[in-house]
Amino acid sequence: MVENVPKIVATEQNFAQAVVEASRERPVLVDFWAPWCGPCRTLMPMLDRIADDYAGRFTLAKVNTDEAQRVAGQLGIRSIPTVMLFHHGEIVDQFVGVQPEGEIRAMLDRHLGAAVEPGGTSDLLSVAESRLEHRDAPAAAEAIASLEAAKPAHPALQSLRARLSFLESMVAEPDVMALRARLERDPGDGAARHALAAHHALAGDYATALTEWLELMRRDRRYGDDLARRSLLQAFDVLGESDPLVLSTRRRMASLLH
Repeated sequence: MVENVPKIVATEQNFAQAVVEASRERPVLVDFWAPWCGPCRTLMPMLDRIADDYAGRFTLAKVNTDEAQRVAGQLGIRSIPTVMLFHHGEIVDQFVGVQPEGEIRAMLDRHLGAAVEPGGTSDLLSVAESRLEHRDAPAAAEAIASLEAAKPAHPALQSLRARLSFLESMVAEPDVMALRARLERDPGDGAARHALAAHHALAGDYATALTEWLELMRRDRRYGDDLARRSLLQAFDVLGESDPLVLSTRRRMASLLH
C-alpha cells in the first residue's frame, strides 16, 4: 500500500515506485522544475494550492531536473516547467510552461472528476470564494456554476456573481495607473471609470467604487446598457441591504434617476 502523502519529492532513486507504481492507486501530478527556472517558481505555489484544494485526491510530486537528469531524459523533458499526470502507471496528460490555474484544474478534472465531491454546498462555496480571492476568473466561474447547479437558490450566489463580474472587469483592464491616467485625460471615459470602480470593489474599497459608478451614471446613464446602475446593484448584493453605504447610495441613485 502506497503511503497516503499528497506531496512528495521524487528522485531518480524513487521515481519508479513513488510515481509510476503509486499512480496505480492514486493519480500523481509530477512537476519537473529546476532552481534556476523563473517560471518554475511561479508555477510551484499554484500547484501547491491546487493540491491543497483537492485534498489528497492526487499526489503532487516535484522532480528537480538538475538532480534527476536521467529521469528527465527518459521522459523527453526538453523544457521546464513540464508537468505530467500519471494514472494507472502511464502518462495520461501533460503541459509545458506556466498555464492558467483554471486550465490546470480542468485538466485534472478530466481525469479525476469534479474537484469537489458532491457532499455539500459548503465545499463548493469555499472553492468559489478561494478562486475569487486568488483572482482566477475562469476557475471562479466554474465553481460558481457548480454551486448553482447543486443549489440554485443558494443565498451566496448573487454576491458571488457580482464579485465575478467585477473580477472580469479588472482582468480586462489590470493597470490601475493607466486607468487613472485615462480619466485625467478624459473624465468621460466610461470604460476606464467602470474598470477602476471594479478594482476598488475587489480591494474592499466599496465607498470609492460606489462613488465612481455614481459618477459614471451621472455622466452617461446609457453607457454599457446602463452598466453603472447594474454595477451598483451588484455591489449592493455583496454589501447587503442593511449596509449604511447601500442606504446612502440608494438615495443618491434616486436623485439621479428622477
